[in-house]
Amino acid sequence: MRVGARRINLAPDADIVRVVADHPGVDLVLVVWPGRDPVAQAMTEAAIGPLAVAAAPAARINAVIPAAGAGEDRVAAAVAYLAAAHAVTGQLLGVGT
Repeated sequence: MRVGARRINLAPDADIVRVVADHPGVDLVLVVWPGRDPVAQAMTEAAIGPLAVAAAPAARINAVIPAAGAGEDRVAAAVAYLAAAHAVTGQLLGVGT
């Protein structure tokens, strides 16, 4: 049985495909902090589903998308939820302020 997932905070210039490829077979919750230009943000968000399909069934790939000003406590709660939700993959969870 899997236990949780690894949290990775994506830097604004991070290549999401490379980050996932660097962690084969590992359940990931990617935190996509604000700071990308709108096109890069859209591409990053759009990549979550296909990356999850490619990683399945060996791993789950999910993401938390904090709004500007979202507190770390809310982000951590969202990450904890996705890490514990063993039947959830390919999802983006927005976190507000």
